[in-house]
Amino acid sequence: MNTDPIAFFETELPAHFAKGVEALRGASGPSAKAELDDVLGSKGTIRVIVEGLAERWAKVEDGVMTVSEAKPEGFPVRAAITLDSATAEGALKLLDESGRFDDPEAPKRFVRIASARAEKLLTGHKIDFHVILTDLPEEMSASEEITVKLAIGAETSGPKPQFTARISYDDLEDLREGDITPQQILGRLRLQGDASKAMALGMMLMQPPKK
Repeated sequence: MNTDPIAFFETELPAHFAKGVEALRGASGPSAKAELDDVLGSKGTIRVIVEGLAERWAKVEDGVMTVSEAKPEGFPVRAAITLDSATAEGALKLLDESGRFDDPEAPKRFVRIASARAEKLLTGHKIDFHVILTDLPEEMSASEEITVKLAIGAETSGPKPQFTARISYDDLEDLREGDITPQQILGRLRLQGDASKAMALGMMLMQPPKK
């Protein structure tokens, strides 16, 4: 796995996404077709800004992810993510050492970031917030905490976020391992500012889709 942030976004991420789509195509069960259709119906782009290095645009359409230096024309901007280069490099090294990227189920989980249902629900909403991740492993960062800037429905974060959410690294790991539910993770967030819209939309996204 390439732990250089820009190389990772350009090559590893699209390949991982493709594996996820392939896994969904081969899945069975009562919700398999709906999950695949949700990913295939997704269309949009996400801007990833690695401060001190560069930025890239990840475009998704018809179940295919492509990454470019320039903003794709004719695609709605779904979100923007901004983080510093040291944080990005540390996170990728930790991911590589853990072997989680090689987990056979990982692509199937990752590909669900593309969701036509979520895009429809979030259309027209703009949410600008910061996530402060605390109690970090030394391998990830020399600092005790890092800040990731997120903007939903916009291509850049504003000078002042609508709210901040503090959460520990261990809590995120518990969520990833399935030890706690997405609903439970919301109860562990330490919020500052007006997060009412984000919380309401988050709860709606967690509801199972109507048949």
